[in-house]
Amino acid sequence: MGMPRGDSPAKAHQYYEYLQSHDQTFQAPATWHVHWLDLAWLWGFLVALALIILWWLGQYRSTRQRGIYPTDQFGGYTSEAAGPATRFFLLFTVLITGWAVVLIVGHLVWGQKF
Repeated sequence: MGMPRGDSPAKAHQYYEYLQSHDQTFQAPATWHVHWLDLAWLWGFLVALALIILWWLGQYRSTRQRGIYPTDQFGGYTSEAAGPATRFFLLFTVLITGWAVVLIVGHLVWGQKF
């Protein structure tokens, strides 16, 4: 079904805005209030980020390099010891990839609603 014909461009524009308003407001209008779930997501994300950083620091400082990986030197000033990927890195990569897939699929299915 296409756009119904109106007797003026103003009527067609009103119909367009009517459809847009239904698409943007899925909940009934309400007075100002605290969105506790949104705050919980925000603080939960910050706590999770802090825990991940602390976990990474502990893992980074306590992991001993194993194997036959030589030390790389860059310009004589900087050196880097290579090694196998740690469990932290593998888990972090899986989580970030999963999060990206959820965002991309969500935007493709429901569109970007900001």
